[in-house]
Amino acid sequence: DGQGNAWLGTFNSQPPMTFNLPQLIKYNLESGEMVVYDESNSLIQPGMFIWSIVADKKNNIWIGTDGLVKFDGETFTKFSSENSPIPVDFVNSVAVDSKDNIWFSSCSHLEGGFVKYNGTNFQVFTPDNSDLPQHGVRRVVIDRNDQVWLAQYGAIDRTLLVKYAGDTWTTYDHDQLGFTLPFWGDVTLNSKNQVCGAIDYTLAYGTYDPRPQVIVFDGNDCKHLQFDDFSNPRALAVDHDDNIWCVNQNLLAVYNGTNWLVDSLTFKDSGISTIAVSKNNKVWVGTADGVFINE
Repeated sequence: DGQGNAWLGTFNSQPPMTFNLPQLIKYNLESGEMVVYDESNSLIQPGMFIWSIVADKKNNIWIGTDGLVKFDGETFTKFSSENSPIPVDFVNSVAVDSKDNIWFSSCSHLEGGFVKYNGTNFQVFTPDNSDLPQHGVRRVVIDRNDQVWLAQYGAIDRTLLVKYAGDTWTTYDHDQLGFTLPFWGDVTLNSKNQVCGAIDYTLAYGTYDPRPQVIVFDGNDCKHLQFDDFSNPRALAVDHDDNIWCVNQNLLAVYNGTNWLVDSLTFKDSGISTIAVSKNNKVWVGTADGVFINE
């Protein structure tokens, strides 16, 4: 956030427990002070999953979980289908534009779509009330021009990239992207405002697939990248030098614009869950053994 805090969501499920005991952690990078929020002091409750965390310019923290949770530093507020127009209580992606509007997914592959929240009103977009092509939204990202990019999914091989700019919808499919995408692993943006996406083949064709694992798309041309023919990137991040960092469950692959560096040893026993880049351009890798920071 703007005060130098890192925010992390944990997954804690140990036998014989049958549900997750999550924690929301605030860690100050300068002082090392850590605050843990769980069922004892917050709305973070057993059984919840923390899918996405973002901070707005006022340092409000927005959390995607079984609904949308706002934390202003003192009070937690939860928006769900019970107390708001949110269509589906599954929010796996949250993004903030330059005006502090909150954009977030609220969907399954058969219902819902995505939502804009301006701090007062909710605007819900679905295939029934807009030109959104399908319900499922894997990721929401906002570019420098406040254009909204949606990584959409339906059934396997019905994966789309959608741009919403003003009131104009543009859909990109296999014709523009150059191949049929089975499922999104993740989507982010680089410094050139290009969409960088990780492609996941886990549910489609087993352990081998010769198609691209990463795309870089500028709205016209789509570049295809591949570091092997069996890994399924589950998350990716782009650092300030436009290096693309991809993670599989036990593998880290980095593309510097020319070549790939693949590390299959460092995290072979860790189980990688996520990856992010901090404002000081350090790469954070979240694993089952904690967080690793690349200096």
